[in-house]
Amino acid sequence: MFTATADIQVRRPITEVFAFVEDARNRPQWDDTVISEEITSAPPITVGTTVRTRLRSMGREYTYTWVVTDHDVPGRMTIESVSGPLPTTLQFTLTGDVAQTRVEFTVTGHPTGFMRLLQPMMARSTQHNLDRNFERLGRLLETGSGFSSTG
Repeated sequence: MFTATADIQVRRPITEVFAFVEDARNRPQWDDTVISEEITSAPPITVGTTVRTRLRSMGREYTYTWVVTDHDVPGRMTIESVSGPLPTTLQFTLTGDVAQTRVEFTVTGHPTGFMRLLQPMMARSTQHNLDRNFERLGRLLETGSGFSSTG
């Protein structure tokens, strides 16, 4: 198992930030590993919501299916992979108020079989991607430029 983390502090209300990060359709705007992400179940987003992601990692393209397993508005959301090459858990934890929000994000990968040998490389690559993409997410949230596509 490996864990990678990232966090940002933005001057934006916690309710707006949560609404933006919970909506998987926004992820390609800030995560350059994601080719596309779509919600595959009926609204609203809640425990049981399903998501399909096409992403590129370590030079290859993959498809994941996810299910939301924890959804506590506006403080926390956990998403578990149910298909894909690597069992993975994503967790957003938000704290803040009407003036600012701290977003903490954790990716936990559970490599099995041969993939366990690649775990150190996967952990480094995941952390590098998070560092880069959360900087982008912070800028996007601060400027509010990504909010026009939500809702």
